[in-house]
Amino acid sequence: MTPAQRAEREQAAAAANRAHLESKRTRHGARVNIPVKDGCVIVFSDAHFWPGYISNANRALLQLIPKLKPYAVINNGDSFDGASISRYPRIGWDTKPTVAEELAANTVRLAEIQKAAGDVFYTWNIGNHDARFETFLAQHAAQFEKVPGFTLKDHYPGWAPAWSTFIGDQAVVTHRFKSGKYAAFNNTLWAGRTIVTGHDHMLWEKPVTDLNGVRFGIDAGTLADIWGPQFVDYTEDNVVDWASGFPILHFRGGLFTGTEFVRAMPDGRTIFRGELLNV
Repeated sequence: MTPAQRAEREQAAAAANRAHLESKRTRHGARVNIPVKDGCVIVFSDAHFWPGYISNANRALLQLIPKLKPYAVINNGDSFDGASISRYPRIGWDTKPTVAEELAANTVRLAEIQKAAGDVFYTWNIGNHDARFETFLAQHAAQFEKVPGFTLKDHYPGWAPAWSTFIGDQAVVTHRFKSGKYAAFNNTLWAGRTIVTGHDHMLWEKPVTDLNGVRFGIDAGTLADIWGPQFVDYTEDNVVDWASGFPILHFRGGLFTGTEFVRAMPDGRTIFRGELLNV
């Protein structure tokens, strides 16, 4: 198979997946549904992709996808940072990438993920940073509504946009729900279902047991390096209680069977299943 034929096949597969997910939308088009299948679903969140920079967690993601062969990959929001169009003022004389540079970085990184994963389901749950793209345009160029390219999803047709992705009746993945240090606990308590969220850059899970059984609140961490250039001025170079990495959700026999975490440590080690990954 030639490179051109391979690219054409990949584009056709992405289009087929997108069409399937679009046909399964619910709740006013805000939600997409993917099936529960024997296998795993990889969720990465808060990547804040930055031009010319790739994190160890991102490298681990690309390394593990071909080995784990997930049947779905979910971008759980904020892979587009929108640094230059934030409502927050510039900090000192800091430099930020342009919108075009950020879009290009997302194009490169998301294409790498698609190349590694192949013909699987791809969804992108919109995060608050992602929303900056259209919010800025709606405020400053409202006359251009519906012009191609003026929505973020126009630039990434292989990824079905949503506010939330439901994995059958077993789990829901969304960018954010409750907030605070115990968001994971409160998320599953209020949702009544295993739920994966991002936003707060934490990476852990909290089980909740009641008369219906056990469900889990899962924080998906950040795919970015917690000491990365995206955050240095924002955090004023202070210590943050964040974690770089991502969760892997496992399913068997129509049921959610557990979570594994990949952790990219601040000291440079990247750990999975008790082993050090060479990233």
